[in-house]
Amino acid sequence: MKKTTKTIAAFALLAGLLGVTACGESTSSASSTSSDKVEVLFWHTMGKTNKDLVDREIEAFKKLYPNISITSTAATGSYDDLQSKILNAIPAGTTPTMAFCYPDNVAEYLDKDAVANLDSLISDSEVGFVESDGSHTDSAGKTVYGADDYVKAFWDEGNNYVTSGTYSVPFAKSTEALFYNKTVFDANGWSVPTTWDQMWDLCRTIRAAYPDKDADGNYSYYPLGYDSDSNLYITLSQQKGIPYTSKTGDHYLFNNAQAKAMATDLKSKYDEGLFVTKGTSANATYTSTKFTAGEIFMSIGSTGGTTYNQTDNFTVGVAVPPSEDLNAPAVISQGPSICFFKSASKAQLRAAWLFYRFISTTDASNYYGISTGYQPVRTSSFESATYQKFINATGSSRTVFNDVASVTATMNNSYFNSPVFVGSAKARTEVGSMLASILLGSKTVDKAFTDAMTNCLVG
Repeated sequence: MKKTTKTIAAFALLAGLLGVTACGESTSSASSTSSDKVEVLFWHTMGKTNKDLVDREIEAFKKLYPNISITSTAATGSYDDLQSKILNAIPAGTTPTMAFCYPDNVAEYLDKDAVANLDSLISDSEVGFVESDGSHTDSAGKTVYGADDYVKAFWDEGNNYVTSGTYSVPFAKSTEALFYNKTVFDANGWSVPTTWDQMWDLCRTIRAAYPDKDADGNYSYYPLGYDSDSNLYITLSQQKGIPYTSKTGDHYLFNNAQAKAMATDLKSKYDEGLFVTKGTSANATYTSTKFTAGEIFMSIGSTGGTTYNQTDNFTVGVAVPPSEDLNAPAVISQGPSICFFKSASKAQLRAAWLFYRFISTTDASNYYGISTGYQPVRTSSFESATYQKFINATGSSRTVFNDVASVTATMNNSYFNSPVFVGSAKARTEVGSMLASILLGSKTVDKAFTDAMTNCLVG
């Protein structure tokens, strides 16, 4: 795979970060923690490649704050594994200063009264946001910075909890994109669907054109694959206005007539051979694997997994996933945020906050996003000359990463965040398993919904 524009842009940003001086900081914030040595423990889930990127940012940060030591530790496994490690550390008093998180993780930490409310740090006169962190001009012609410079849905995720306050802040984000076999599309004259009605019409056209089955009676080709059963269910519920969950009151709302009708309809389309999901595939194979093998012509999956949707077997196209209503698009927001823990001292929290500000500036957010395929978290990053050059790259240097960045840059006003509470992660898992069982026919619709609701309620 060619990574020319991606690599050049990232190294240019890195050079800028490594050459920083304190001139970008307010005098008070640069000196406020300079008298004593402070250690910040940062736990995350980054693999070596991404950790190396952040380690370079730590190197640059130390030039500004030589008294602050950032110890970056990668937890083995997934976000759930990191959560388990943190939940075990809470009663022992050994939590880190800051850590990667998803909202469901933070809900669990909040329930243990372990995570810090960041509101005071955000507005602090010494260490709070400053305009040089990142700013842009809003629709009224006003220069805005601080929380207002972040993509709204990304920032709002951090105060979407049962308890009032800001308990997490965005680091890098991903969403879902429609990856399609452009070679086959061009050969057949197919148009990329923008609505679900168009999608199902196209899937029927593809099914008629590719009816082949293997010796076991399974289709050799599928029109569409969806990499996450949970995301398919939750996104369609959001687009159709079907109750899913609530962060207050009766949390689990998905066992309703509208949802059952949606699941029944999906079952009918699955039986037509129009689509498959990870949960319905043998050995729970990601549909991106079948997509790159040429066995699926479209796959909806995470932009964080763009690498798994690229191939030399054919030209890959990228588009916005279909909407129920183009006037009310809704796409899921994913990717790591960062939370801070109460067990840390005031000095540690202030130092950790300075580090967060540093790794989420306009340039730093661009650096990580361009280097990894994640999206920046600031509006000023998207509007910057560096990112615009990246998304508009042409010729042989353009890759699927440029295409993904170009597509997702148009989606910043379309994101939604699901309600977060203790048990919201369980709901997400259960509706995904529920949908897969309905599609496969291992459970009736009523039985699947009843079981999922029971599993949520009993924990």
